[in-house]
Amino acid sequence: MNEEFNELFDIKDDEKEISNLPVPKQNVLVHSIIRVVILIVATVLILGLLFVAAIDGEIGLAILALAIVIAWFGIMIAEAKNLRKKNKNNLADANNMIIVLAVVTVLSLFAYIATMQ
Repeated sequence: MNEEFNELFDIKDDEKEISNLPVPKQNVLVHSIIRVVILIVATVLILGLLFVAAIDGEIGLAILALAIVIAWFGIMIAEAKNLRKKNKNNLADANNMIIVLAVVTVLSLFAYIATMQ
């Protein structure tokens, strides 16, 4: 009776449709290396801006450095969401791990700077 009811109202099992979808190719190592290189370049740029801001006493450069950090986190979170939608879960998980490592690094630097004073 249940199968006849499903056929009558054209109800399909979602499990059958999900299993038929091909899993996209995911090269996590290359993906992670590219993101980490971008993070390192952004970090060098930010440190350079902060160094110049400390010498010249310009707050504008420090705000620019903060904007770069926030933009990087925003882009990484948006990319992780987009990858999750495209069913590339391994790449999304790699992005999430890089985000977590970056947050831990930033918090560690803040804790180190706070204990120096």
